[in-house]
Amino acid sequence: MKPTIRVSIGGLAFNVEEDAYHVLDNYLQSLKRHFSGSPEADEITGDIETRLSELLQIRMNNKDGVVSLTDAQEIIKIMGNPKDFDDSEPGTVNDEKNGSDHKQKAYSEYTQDLFKKKLLRDVDNKIIGGVCSGLSHYLRIDPTAIRLTVAGIFVFLFIVANRWPACMTVILIYIILWIVMPAARTFKQRLEMTGSDPSIENIEDRTQPIASRKYRGSAISTILDVFINIIAGIVAAVALIYLIATIVILVWLYMDTDILASANYLVLMGYNTWNFKIAVILAIILPAGALFDLMVKIIRRSAFTTQTLISFIIGLVIWIVSLSYLGNTGAQFAYSHQNSGEATEQLTISMPSDTLYVKLGEEYLDATPQPNNTAMFYKGNKLRNRQICILPTVIVKEDTTSTDYKVEIRKKDFGENEIAAKRKAEALHMDYAITDSVLTINPKWYDNHTKWNAETFEAVITRPKNKTVVLGTLLKDSYHINAIRINGYDFYSYHSDFDFN
Repeated sequence: MKPTIRVSIGGLAFNVEEDAYHVLDNYLQSLKRHFSGSPEADEITGDIETRLSELLQIRMNNKDGVVSLTDAQEIIKIMGNPKDFDDSEPGTVNDEKNGSDHKQKAYSEYTQDLFKKKLLRDVDNKIIGGVCSGLSHYLRIDPTAIRLTVAGIFVFLFIVANRWPACMTVILIYIILWIVMPAARTFKQRLEMTGSDPSIENIEDRTQPIASRKYRGSAISTILDVFINIIAGIVAAVALIYLIATIVILVWLYMDTDILASANYLVLMGYNTWNFKIAVILAIILPAGALFDLMVKIIRRSAFTTQTLISFIIGLVIWIVSLSYLGNTGAQFAYSHQNSGEATEQLTISMPSDTLYVKLGEEYLDATPQPNNTAMFYKGNKLRNRQICILPTVIVKEDTTSTDYKVEIRKKDFGENEIAAKRKAEALHMDYAITDSVLTINPKWYDNHTKWNAETFEAVITRPKNKTVVLGTLLKDSYHINAIRINGYDFYSYHSDFDFN
């Protein structure tokens, strides 16, 4: 059993065997002496100690957590010894120089085998997911060039070519690369990503942290970052305004009963359900919310972690499901209304009176008219018990050859085919009652359980000559037609109810 010592190397604590501690301590002291004459001595030695601690941490992952003498010697072999990189002093014999060259060659072959370049995401120099930065390291191309190329392709497909599927393909490729490319988080992964090694020569020559290095000639990156921040800020502001305005409008549309009363149409069409309303909200709000969050992350350069990607995928799936639900609902409605059918119901009214009064039932007198729609009335304070009715169209015409009142009820309905639509139209029934000289019409009430299928009723009342038809107050908006039959043809002249008393 060997005694161990608890030491701190590069800010990380390690349990080190006593003999390994002496080797590492002597190594670090020799490094300090070697770089003592450099103006950046403290920075270089600090960076080397950090690299040393990271390599030790990598090596300790699959061990018992105690740094042995073998581990220390192996790490020193990876890092290299300062004397291996000293320039030969004047008068040095060729044998010593050749020996140094031999050590350097052996060391280079060793580190080249250990740290081979791999395609990884650069999460420390990213805008979204680090995919473009990772590709730039692997291809040895400035990340700005890759980002501009991808952005140019997307803008061209989106604005110039107007190719939505191709735009979605670009986004899908980026997401796939985001998923399949591991993130360079550990020191070894960052070395593999850049193709660099943690040698003293490498650190001495490039004092910046490996993950934050940029290739030469990338001064435009600073300008690009400012430009990206400006664009992201504008997009974030627009997305936030859209998000707030959309929420306000949706709340207003739901509460309004005086201007549009749009909620009544949800009841009428049978869409006053939580799943439909939630699907509409998610389909409208999710893209704006996701866009705003993305722009904020880009501006702040926040970390796009795996959790962020998972959240994005979940939000995308929810949005697609919402759109699919709404699309399926619209497709079902279109399919069930692609054909129309009509039917006619005839009745003759014989009465001694010269005036026929047509009115609505008493229960309709207390109903509230739908704003901007005189043919629609509703009642009920709450949407859950709201009832909607559609007034039939009433047409009055005169027939000089007739002696009795005639009422023709024309019915129209819709179905997925002509036969189904015809059968639905024939099955329709307009509730009415004739008492003495009064024709009372009672339109059907629709509610959350009985939806309107866009069916319509039209009552054509033919009056004999010198007889009158008087419509009730709620039917005053219909048009009357006076028809004069000459040689078997009807000639119509239009006038409003206000002329018909």
